[in-house]
Amino acid sequence: MTCKATIRLICEYLEGRLAPQVASDTQRHLAQCNNCRMIFDAAALTLEVYFDRRVESSLGGSSRVA
Repeated sequence: MTCKATIRLICEYLEGRLAPQVASDTQRHLAQCNNCRMIFDAAALTLEVYFDRRVESSLGGSSRVA
């Protein structure tokens, strides 16, 4: 999966609206790409701060929005 495709899918991923295989591909890319992970973390933090919503991340590791 490319960075461009991953970035386009981040919001749907966070909302749990992706098909299982697409979610898995997105998760795998986010686990390996620091640039896309930074965008993911920013989007997740935005949901947390502005919508008072915790985001469950299945990417592993420690994250403020885990």
